[in-house]
Amino acid sequence: MDERDHVDCSAQRLPVVAIVGRPNVGKSTLFNRLVGKRKAIVGDRPGVTVDRLESECALGKRKVMLVDTGGIGEGTHDVMQPAIDAQVEAALAVADMVLFVGDAQAGATPVDASIAEQLRRHDLPLLLLVNKAEKPGSEIDFYSLGLGEPHPVSAAHGAGIRDCIRTIEAMLPPVEQLDDAEQEEPLASVAVIGRPNVGKSTLINAWLHRERMVVSSVAGTTRDAIDSLLPYRDGVVRLVDTAGQRKHGRINDIVEFVARVKAVQAFRRADVAVMLLDGGEGVVEQDMRLMQLALDEGCALLVAVNKLDLLDDEAWRYYAERLDFRMRGFADIPVFRITAKDGKGVKRLLNEAVQAAQRNRFEIGTGALNRWLEAVQAAQHPPSDHGAVVRLKYASQIGTRPPSIKIFCNRPKGLKTSYRRYLEQSFRREFDLAGVPVRFTFSASKNPYQSEGRR
Repeated sequence: MDERDHVDCSAQRLPVVAIVGRPNVGKSTLFNRLVGKRKAIVGDRPGVTVDRLESECALGKRKVMLVDTGGIGEGTHDVMQPAIDAQVEAALAVADMVLFVGDAQAGATPVDASIAEQLRRHDLPLLLLVNKAEKPGSEIDFYSLGLGEPHPVSAAHGAGIRDCIRTIEAMLPPVEQLDDAEQEEPLASVAVIGRPNVGKSTLINAWLHRERMVVSSVAGTTRDAIDSLLPYRDGVVRLVDTAGQRKHGRINDIVEFVARVKAVQAFRRADVAVMLLDGGEGVVEQDMRLMQLALDEGCALLVAVNKLDLLDDEAWRYYAERLDFRMRGFADIPVFRITAKDGKGVKRLLNEAVQAAQRNRFEIGTGALNRWLEAVQAAQHPPSDHGAVVRLKYASQIGTRPPSIKIFCNRPKGLKTSYRRYLEQSFRREFDLAGVPVRFTFSASKNPYQSEGRR
C-alpha cells in the first residue's frame, strides 16, 4: 500500500532549498520546473507569486523542501531594497542551501550585487543560476558577483536543468540523522497550530508538565517548530509546536514567511493537527485557511477553543454559533473546550488527538470496502452523465495518512462533485473517521482484480 504523496519526514528532516533573486528573473518558473508541476503563479510583472510557496520534490536521489521566496516585498512600482533584503533574510532563516537566480537578458545589476553581498556573509551552500540564458555565453557577466561559476539555465524551456539538479544534489548537506529517542515510532505525531499568541506553547507545556517551550505574551515568540517526546501509555507521542500563523497569500513579513514554511514541514510529519483558537477573539479567515492547509497536507484535524475562563455561558454560546457557521465547509471536525494555563480539558484533548491520529492510519479490507461501495450506491445512485448511467464498479485502498481510496468507474469525468462529497461523508460516518481527510480518486482503467474472462 502506498503512503501519502509526500515523503514521510518522521525518519529524517528534509533539507530546505530556497530560491532567491530580484523580481521578474524567473524564480517561480524555476520553482515549477524543479517541482515538475505548476504550483506557483507566474507572470510578466514583479510581485505575482501569490500561490504555493513550498513543495517537497526529488532532486536527483535527494528529497528536499523547495521554497520560492518570490512575493516577499514585491509588487510595488519600484524595487525597494528593504524588500529584497527581507527576501534574502527569509531564505537564510529557513534554508540549508540557496539558489540565487539572475536574469541573463538584463545582466548582473546593482540589485544582484547587493543580494550577492548579503549571501556572501553566510556559510551556506549557494548555487548561482543565470536564467533566460538561451544565448551562449550570456552568463559571463555574472562572474562579477564573486559567487563562483554561474550556471546558465532556461527555466521556461528546460535547458541546463538536468545539470543544475546534479549540481544541487552534490552540494546538499548530508542527511540529518535523528537520535535514538527521535527514531522511536510514536503512537501519534501531533502538531499544535494556530495564530500567534493563542496559547500553543502553553498547551504543550500543560501536556508535558514542564516548561519545555519558551512561552511569552509577545505574539510570534515561537520562531520554529520544536518537537517534544511525551511518554504516553506504552509508547510516546511526538508533540510539534509550530510558529504562529497569519496570512497565507502575499506575505510581506519575514517572520510570517518562515512560520508558514515551518508549519508545512510540521504538518507533513504529523498524523493529526490540533487547531487552537482563542476564546477571547473571533474566528477569522486565516484560521479557516490554516485548517484547510492541515487537511490538504493529510493531517486529521481537531479544534480546541482555549481561554474559556474569559467566556461566560452566554458568550460561549455566541462564540460556538459563530464557529459552527465558519466551519460549515468542514465535515465532522470535533471541537473541544480547554483552558491550557489551568490544565482544564487538556488531558482529554490529548487522548482525543491520539485517537484521531490512529483514525488517520485507518485501513480496511477489500471485501468490507466493496460492500460499503455497493451499499452507498444502493442508498443513493450516482446522477447520470448527460443521460448515461454512471457505475462505480470496484474500490481498493491505496494509502493511509490520510486514508486514500481508488474507485474504478465507467465514467469518472461524469461523476458530479456533489456525489463525490456524498461518498466522502458516507465513508467517514460509516467507519467513524471524524476529523480525518479522506481522499478518493476515480479511474476508468480496468479493474485489476477482474477475471480475464469477464466483460
